[in-house]
Amino acid sequence: MSTVDRNGAMRSVPISLDEFVAPASTALVLWDMQKGLAGKAINRIQLEDAARRLIEAARLANVPVIWSRHVLPPLHLTSGPFLLFLMKKQGVDHPSKLSPTMQEGMEETGFLDGFAPRPDDVVLDKSQPSLFVDTPLDLRLKTLGIRTLVLAGATTDIGIEFTARHAAALGYYSVIVEDATGAYSRRAHERSIEFFRSWITPVAQAEGVCSIWRRAPG
Repeated sequence: MSTVDRNGAMRSVPISLDEFVAPASTALVLWDMQKGLAGKAINRIQLEDAARRLIEAARLANVPVIWSRHVLPPLHLTSGPFLLFLMKKQGVDHPSKLSPTMQEGMEETGFLDGFAPRPDDVVLDKSQPSLFVDTPLDLRLKTLGIRTLVLAGATTDIGIEFTARHAAALGYYSVIVEDATGAYSRRAHERSIEFFRSWITPVAQAEGVCSIWRRAPG
């Protein structure tokens, strides 16, 4: 797990999954477990089951649980690139034809049934596909001494991939839990999983992460 830096000093770099998800330096990030987002994933049932097991194991191991909550601003305050994304998603050819979506108070912004943050969890509202943009995530992670994000939720190819890439740029590690992530098409999910496998980000199964956390002293 250790390597030598340019000055000859030892510094820690995780190699095995056990090292990546060590409870003392890991947080579980539940990405957009909301009715209008994870609720539309093609593998929602599998995703929900795996996410529940991750949450339970994280709590037993005292791993911090961080929830993203996607809430969009009014359309006139939405950035141009995201307007283009919404146009594609809604199948319209001009911003004037967009319908408001994922805004505060709408049912689709609510968490899936059976999924609710606890008072001691971290809940971060955001409107961009990276949890590091316009949120205090970086500060929260530094305060908690976190170096690895275990990412679950939806969607694999948008928010989860954006956040994992952004995390690496900021010096954090990520682990993608394949059976606890999902997308709106099998192809989109598998494309991102293939990218992660070829990159620096370990791809794991929920049971593999849970078993490590269950072995950790509470």
